[in-house]
Amino acid sequence: MKDSSASASGKQMNHGKISWRDGTSKKQYWPLRSSIIHYIAKNPSTAKCYHKMAQSCKYFFEAKPIIIVPKLKYGYNDKSFALLCQNKWDECEKKERKCCTQIDLNKLLHKLWITETVDIDDQAYIPFIRTKIYRCEVTYCGIFDLNIMFDDFNFMTLFAENVCMWNASIKYNDEKVVTLDKIIESLPNLKYLEL
Repeated sequence: MKDSSASASGKQMNHGKISWRDGTSKKQYWPLRSSIIHYIAKNPSTAKCYHKMAQSCKYFFEAKPIIIVPKLKYGYNDKSFALLCQNKWDECEKKERKCCTQIDLNKLLHKLWITETVDIDDQAYIPFIRTKIYRCEVTYCGIFDLNIMFDDFNFMTLFAENVCMWNASIKYNDEKVVTLDKIIESLPNLKYLEL
C-alpha cells in the first residue's frame, strides 16, 4: 500500500518500513537484547553517532528516520524552499551556495538534525520549521526581519555560540517583549551576540 506523501519523494512506505532500492532490509541478529538496540535506535546521543549507526545498518534509519544537515537557510529566495548544505560556511560562500540543495520542507518526510548553522528570515515559517527539526545543535543562529516566540528562540539557540539578530524581536507567549538580559541568560554557550 503506497503512502501518497511518500510516493511524492520517490520512497514507498509499507507498514512503517522503508522500501529500499536494493531490496528490503533484513532482520539483524544483535549481540544485545532487541529492546536495548531499539532504545539506542530511538534515542541517538549525538549526530555523529547516529550518522555512523545509520550508515552501518538500515534498521537505525528505519527506526528513527533523521537527516543530518550542518546548515539550514530558510526564507531567502523562494519562501517555500529551504537550502540545506553539507559544507562549512566559508566553503559554501566560496562556492556561492551552488553546493546547497534546495528542498521543499512541505514534502520532506523525515526530521532534520541541524548541527552548525540556521538562518531564518520568514516569520510565518518558524512554527512550521520547528515541526521539521528533530534536534537543533547549531553554533550559529541568524534571525532576520521577524518576531519570534521565546520558546522557539530557545529551541533554535540552545547550543549557539554566535547569535545574530537584525530587525528581530523576541516575545513571550503573552506578547510581552523579552528583555536583553533574559535573552543572554538563555544562551549558556554565547560568545558573540550581534543586534
